[in-house]
Amino acid sequence: MKQLLCLLALFVLSAPTSAAEGATMGYVDLDKVLKESDMGREATAELEKKFGGDQKSIADEEQAIRQLQQTLRRDQALMSQAELDKRTAEGQQRVMELQKKAAALQKAVAADQSGMLEEILALTQGVASELAKEKKLSAIFERTRSGLLYIEDSLNLTDEIIKRLNAQKKK
Repeated sequence: MKQLLCLLALFVLSAPTSAAEGATMGYVDLDKVLKESDMGREATAELEKKFGGDQKSIADEEQAIRQLQQTLRRDQALMSQAELDKRTAEGQQRVMELQKKAAALQKAVAADQSGMLEEILALTQGVASELAKEKKLSAIFERTRSGLLYIEDSLNLTDEIIKRLNAQKKK
C-alpha cells in the first residue's frame, strides 16, 4: 500500500513537469520593434513631417509667452495697475489659446499614431504567428506589458521579428 501511494505521489508530481517540458515560449519587445523596424521608422518620420511644423509653432509661441512673462515681471514696478492688469490678461489669454491649440494637436497626433500602430502591430502579430509555428512555440509574450518579471534573454525573438517585418515590407 505504501508503495502504491509513493508511486501515485511520484506520478502526480511528475505530471506538471512533463507538461511544462513540452511548452516553449518566446518574447518580443514591441517598443523596440516600433523604433527599429523600417515600418516604425517610416511611421515616425511621417508623423514628424505631418505635425512637425505645428509642434514647432507651439514651441515658438510657448517661448514668446515665457519672454512676455519675464518682461512683465521685470517691468511691473514701472507700470500702472491698469497697464499691469491689461498685460496680465493678454498673457493669460495667449496661454489659454496655446493650451487649446496644443491639446488639439496632441489629439490629432494620437489619432494618426494609433492608426499607424494598429497596422504595424497587425503585421507583427502575423510574423510572430509564423515564427511560432516554425519554431513550434506554445506562446510568445510581449516583454514590457506581459507582467513577466524575468525571462531568459535566449527567448528574445525581437530581432528576428524586426528582420522579417523589414523583409516583408520590401516585397
